[in-house]
Amino acid sequence: MDPAARVSLLVDAARWPAHGRLWAHLVSDVSLAELHAFAAGLGLPRRSFEGDHYDVPAERVPDVVAAGAQAVSTRELLVRLRAAGLRTPKRRGEKVLRSTSPGRDGACGATACGATASGGAAPVGVVRVDLVRAAAVPAPHAGHVVVHADGREAARVADPGTRRVLGFRRTWSRTPAGTQVQHEGVLLAGPDDGPAQDARRAGRAAAEPWWAPLLDGSGAAPVRTTATTPGGPS
Repeated sequence: MDPAARVSLLVDAARWPAHGRLWAHLVSDVSLAELHAFAAGLGLPRRSFEGDHYDVPAERVPDVVAAGAQAVSTRELLVRLRAAGLRTPKRRGEKVLRSTSPGRDGACGATACGATASGGAAPVGVVRVDLVRAAAVPAPHAGHVVVHADGREAARVADPGTRRVLGFRRTWSRTPAGTQVQHEGVLLAGPDDGPAQDARRAGRAAAEPWWAPLLDGSGAAPVRTTATTPGGPS
């Protein structure tokens, strides 16, 4: 690792109790890509990632520091994370499944960030996209996508109604007026929702949809990921 980049990786003291152990937080104030690469090099499991940090057990903190992370106070860690725009809010019961930073981690791929609620490409100014498992969609929201148990889209709606909420996609955008946040809910289709949309007929590739991780462990059927092109099977 480039020594000049090491100071961007930060770890606080292991003083957070959980599961009979003490835990520290490992973050990067440059990019999530850097954080994931550093954690992978240390053998930290991806399940330890919590949206903007990795949970690190106390006995691994010396290894983290030896590998190049800077030991800092929790206050400094949070200040630098917020200043970098990489702090992810998390309400009780929410689980961040995926986070991308298009402006820092490179181009925003279709699987990672998908399209906007209107079906177009992610708008200029998007700096972060989070996919969150949750039982409710926070405001403000930009509509919701209704999906069948096999992952296919049924409709897009403005009101969730009585449908089960699987989670949401949170998009952070930088504008002249400041940072704006929008939430797009993912709802499980009910008996009154229409048939699934045919991706080929709609002119879109049927690769794994961006909401697929929300269906894992939800009691829904496995998502179908057979790739097709607008002209037929590839």
